[in-house]
Formats: sequence, C-alpha cells, structure tokens
Amino acid sequence: MKARKEILEKKLPKGFKFSATLETKYAEQPLFKEKIERANHILRTVGLPKV
Repeated sequence: MKARKEILEKKLPKGFKFSATLETKYAEQPLFKEKIERANHILRTVGLPKV
C-alpha cells in the first residue's frame, strides 16, 4: 500500500474525504491473492515481453 503521507499529500476532488481507518483495515488482507499468484507464475515461466 502507499504510504499514508503520500496519500494525504494528494489533493482529492471536492466532496471526497480520506478515511484513515481504511488504511489499517485492509493492510493485512490478501486481496486478489489468486490473481497475483497466477500473474507471478506466468512471469516466472514465460518472462517479460521483449520491447
């Protein structure tokens, strides 16, 4: 996750607020774990595309 300092420095559009409670709520949850594992597996086996 991005550092809280970076998030707070960015200006949010009018009407949006940053909730500090969300930062700790989702910090340790492995969101999209299956997709990340699959992407890492593909990168290990195939590698990055040549430019």
